[in-house]
Order: sequence, then structure tokens, then C-alpha cells
Amino acid sequence: MHPARTRSALLALCLGLMAGWTSPARGQDAATLLEEFVHYTNIARTDLASGYAEQLLNTASATDLALVVDGPEFDRDRLDTALQRASRVDSLEVIAGELTTRIESGRLALARDPQRIQEAVQMMAGTLRQRMIAERRLEAAGEYAVPALLGEIISGKDTALALSCRDLIVKIGRTSVYPLCVAMESLDAATQQTICGMLTEIGYEHAVPALRALAEDTLNTMDVRTAAEMALRSLGANTSVSLSAAWADLSVSHFKGFASLLPYPADAENMIWAYDDFTGLQGTPVATEIYHSIRSMQAAARSVALDPNNDYGVALYAAANLRRENRAETAGVMDPVYGDQDRSPQFYATVFGTGIGQQVLALGLGDNDTALVRDALAALAITTGDMGLFSGEEFGGPLRQALRYPDRRVQIEAAIIVAEAQPRANFGDEPLVMAELSNAIRGYGQPSAVVVAATEEDAQVASAGLVEAGYAVFASATSVDGLAEAMTDASVVDLVVMDVDASQVDPNLRSLRASPRTAASPVLVLATGVDLPAMRAAFPAGGSVMAIDRNASGSGRLAAMNQLMAQASGGMLDETAAMIYAIEATEAVNALAAGTRGEVLDPKEALSTYLDALQSRSGGLRMLIAEGLSTMDSPEAQVALIDAALDASGSEQIELLTYATASVRSFGNQTTSDQVASVLSLVELADDSDLADAAAALHGALDLPGGAVLQFVN
Repeated sequence: MHPARTRSALLALCLGLMAGWTSPARGQDAATLLEEFVHYTNIARTDLASGYAEQLLNTASATDLALVVDGPEFDRDRLDTALQRASRVDSLEVIAGELTTRIESGRLALARDPQRIQEAVQMMAGTLRQRMIAERRLEAAGEYAVPALLGEIISGKDTALALSCRDLIVKIGRTSVYPLCVAMESLDAATQQTICGMLTEIGYEHAVPALRALAEDTLNTMDVRTAAEMALRSLGANTSVSLSAAWADLSVSHFKGFASLLPYPADAENMIWAYDDFTGLQGTPVATEIYHSIRSMQAAARSVALDPNNDYGVALYAAANLRRENRAETAGVMDPVYGDQDRSPQFYATVFGTGIGQQVLALGLGDNDTALVRDALAALAITTGDMGLFSGEEFGGPLRQALRYPDRRVQIEAAIIVAEAQPRANFGDEPLVMAELSNAIRGYGQPSAVVVAATEEDAQVASAGLVEAGYAVFASATSVDGLAEAMTDASVVDLVVMDVDASQVDPNLRSLRASPRTAASPVLVLATGVDLPAMRAAFPAGGSVMAIDRNASGSGRLAAMNQLMAQASGGMLDETAAMIYAIEATEAVNALAAGTRGEVLDPKEALSTYLDALQSRSGGLRMLIAEGLSTMDSPEAQVALIDAALDASGSEQIELLTYATASVRSFGNQTTSDQVASVLSLVELADDSDLADAAAALHGALDLPGGAVLQFVN
């Protein structure tokens, strides 16, 4: 037995194991503490394993741990076994996850240290052992090693070293493509040819636009252009489209978040590269949440610069810019690339007009990006009138699609835009628009949620947290298929919580996205400590899927839910937001009732909702309802207004009498005999001058005989 282990065990026995764990002596190094954790985990002594692990986490840095684990004397297989076992033990699961995270972050910090990278590059010219060590270090550094490696190639001082550096860049592979493409435009012809060869061997298509630019630039030498053309053929590039279209295609790939284009999904930051003759390749770290959006904007800008008539490129730029702002704000991160633009993202979403706005909306809908969809709708609300309402039909009728999008906010915002435009031509979804407006006026209930869990117990825990957070849980099941029947009556599902084995996350997520009710629903994935890093890498921050530790506290889960809802759809639809929508929908219907553009959208379809709301709503919204009823030619509307006025009191009664009078003036006397008597009684008994005037106006509008009111002539 290891001497330190023997001493620790004897000490524990002397103090009495029944009394609980006593911390190991301070001053033990990281290697010893980690060995103890591995040993006691593997023999199922969780109390001792936990104690050593806690001291290790409290005393050793991430780089300390990485140096130990990757050292020549350490048995990494035993550590992996111990971590896997610990992840299945309740008392060790969180600790195992934290150890795994610390070790990986330490490895990254060491691998990417500029001084260590430069030392490793110089070691490439050393002995065989030095070269082997250097290659391991530089491969681990990935794209962070490319500037130093490329610097040796450019300098050309040591031909053998330059060749070794070239081969190592190829070995690094995918993550070296962007720094190579950025540098290639500014380098000499010989180095450009070398890079073309490297990109050919690496074999990733996101090099195509840069290679096309090199091949089509007549200022380049024929050797360079030929090398670029050979690389393009090797990559199977489609050279039948314009270079502008090629850049737009790359922009789309980033907009869709293709995994192959994100160098390090699990990292908090990724690099945006630039090159100048003085400093060479320089990387600007940007938050991973906005990396794809920045890249998409850059590629779209190149596309539009080559072809100002490329409307799709303009739409991509505007859409990526809106998404970039959304995700930066939600994550609380700064953007060092586009953060100081002179114009806001909303400027780009509106300035190019309705056609571009419709394309931006189509991009958001196609990607199930609720936050972007809502931004696009907000822009269209500013720019769109009747004539441009459905100008995007060639893109799949995005505004009509938005009416069916599985998010309450999107549905009502789209309906309000259509109603406010007061279309003069039928478009096929008139009943849907009026139904959404009515839903908003009527008011929404609790936000809805469903749970997919491996066991009934897990489902109960997740459901309890949702109920406490204010959600109505429709159902829980062990698979998405099991939820189908429960979701039949739901138009949308506001949130999905998934607590299943890691191997079942992707199949269940695909099933969720295939359902019209959950195609865009935010999904909160609960993962174990060991699985959490992989889950977070699979679902980068800022999207509609978020992975958190399943052992998170109730407050931790609630915070995650709120963050996910905020970044995916703008937050939970609370009472305040619902009231704002109700007011906006009522104003839209009232404008329709007062409008003169025909009967494409019939405000009377909301009559029954208005009649109910006149009784159930209060305050300013109730007065808006009354205003709308006063413009509808319906006996029911007029009768309801007079009844409400007769039952009210104070200033509200006076205002309701005014709206009742307006109805009578517009559509004539449609009252009942009982109401006539009540109005006359009110005229006679009113003890307030303003109330008497309002009652008299209604009495006069009804054109009733003077009768009893003659008593006031004296």
C-alpha cells in the first residue's frame, strides 16, 4: 500500500470512522491527493474519496491537475474508471463532474499558452523525443498554434522546420482552416501556393470562398490561381455559382450553426482571426454564444460587397446581426468585433424595406429562432403596409407561417401586424388572424410545460419544480411519443424539461422538433456531472436547448429556466406581457372596426370575445373594449354597452354612457324596452352634473319622447 495512503487510513481509524470524515493533512501535493481519490473511489470508500477530492479542489489549480494527469507516471485509465464510478454515486457525482471540468480546463490553458507554443515550435527542430513532445503539445493547442507554425513557414529561415510546421498544420486539421484562409490573402505567392496545398489536404469546404477569391483575382500569379483551382476541384466546390453566392453560402452555414464550423463548442470563447504584415495572425476572442453570428455577418458582408444586388446576402447580414445582439444581451457578453457599430441591428432590419424584412423573418422561422422571429416581426411592424404585407410569398409566405409558429408571442405579434395593415385582398388566413386577436384579448392562462424523464420519480421532481415556477405541466412520459396524446389540445408547449440518459437526448430532441407543438419549444436538459461537458458542447450557449447539472438546486433550476426562456423566446409570458398584448390586439380590432378598407378582416368575428371581455376586464382595457363595441353594428354590442353603463359607477359609468351614445348615433336605437326605462330612470335620478349630461346625451340619441324629463323644464 502507498505509504501516504497507509498513514491516512490509520489516522482515520484512530479518530474513529463512525465520527465521520476528518480532512487529510494539509500540504499533500496534487498528485498524492488525486491518487488517494482514485484509490478510495475504486474500493467504494466514498467518505474518504470525497474528503481527498474536496481538498484537491480547494488546493490545486486547473493547470496543476492537468500536469499531474498528463504526466508520464500517472495512470489515466485508473482515473477514468474512478470518475465513471463516482458519477454513479450520489455523494460523489458532483465532485466527479467538477474534477473532470477542472482537468479539461487546465489542459486547455497549458496547451494554448503562447510561450509553451513557441517553445514547442522550436523543439520541432530538436531530437526525435523533443519533436514527439512538441507535436503532442501543438496538436493539443489546435488553431492557437497556427500563428507560430505559419510564422516559421513565412520566414523560410529553416526549410526543414518549415516543412515540419506545414505538416503539423495539416495534422491539426479543421480548426486551422480559418486562420490559414485569413492569412492567405495577404501573403506572398509562394506561401499562398503552400497554403492552397494545405487546405487541399485538410479537406474542409469552408475554405472554398477564400480559395475562389484567390483563383478569380487576376492580379495573382498564374501559379497561385492554378493552385487555388486545384484545391477547389479537390474539395468538390461548386464553381458554377458566383463568388458572391459562395460567400452567402458560407454565411448560411454559420447562420445555421453547423458544428464543423465552430472550432471549440465547449469553450467559453472562440477566435476571430485577422492578419497584418506587422503582427501576423492575431486572434480576437469572442464569446461562443455569438461566434456563428459574427462569422455569418462577415461572410454576408463579403457577399454583398461583391454583388450589391444580392438581397439574400443583405437579409443574412441583417438576420445574423439581430441574432448576435440577442445572444450577446442574454449571455451578458461583449462583442469586440461588431459591438461598436454606428447603426443598430434594428436599423439594418428596417432600412432595406419589407422584401428584405420578409426574408429575415423566413430565416428566423426556418431556424426555429423565436427571438429572431420576434425581432423580424418588430421590424415588419414598422415598415409593412397593406401593399407589402405578403410580398415574401416567394419565400414560403413567412408572415403566414408566423401565424402558425409554435410560440404564443409570435402568433399574436404576427396577427397584430396583419390586422394593423388592414389588408384589402383575401389571403386565406383571415379567420386565424381574428382568432389570435381574440385569444390575446381574452387572456392567456399559465404557461405550459411537459417533462420527458427516465423514471416516474425523476418526472415528479421535475414537474414539482415547474409547478413551483408557475407552469402548468400537461404531462410527463419516458419518451416524446408518450406525450403525444396529452399535447393534442395544446396549441404550443412553452417549455420542455428532459431528464433522460445521455444516449436518449438526441432521439428525443429529434422527436420534439418533428412535432408542430414543440418544434420551437425551449428544452432544458438535465445531465449528470460526467455527461454535462459533452452536453454543453453539443448545445452551445445561446440557443433553444440548454444543459444544466441535474443536481442543481431548485433555485438553480429556476434561474436556468428563466435564462433559457429569455434567450429562446423573450421570457415567460407573464401577466404584464399578456396585458400588453391584450391592449395591442384590442387597438388593432378597434382600428379594423373604424377602418374603411373593406371586410377582409371582419371585426365582428371578435364580437363574442368583446362581450365577454366587457364583463371580465377592467380599467383602461375595458374602456378600449367599449370603444370597439361602439363601432360595431350589432344589437348585442349596443345592448351590452348600455347594460354595462347602467351597472357601472363614477367616471367609468360616464365613459361607458359616452360609448353607448356613440353606438346609438352610428347605428340607431337597438335597445330593449327595459333598457329604455333604465336610461330614463338614470336621467331622472342622476345627482352629478357630468353623469346627468352623459345620461341625457344617451337619452337624446335614443330619440325618446320627453315624457318625464319635462320636469326639468322650470
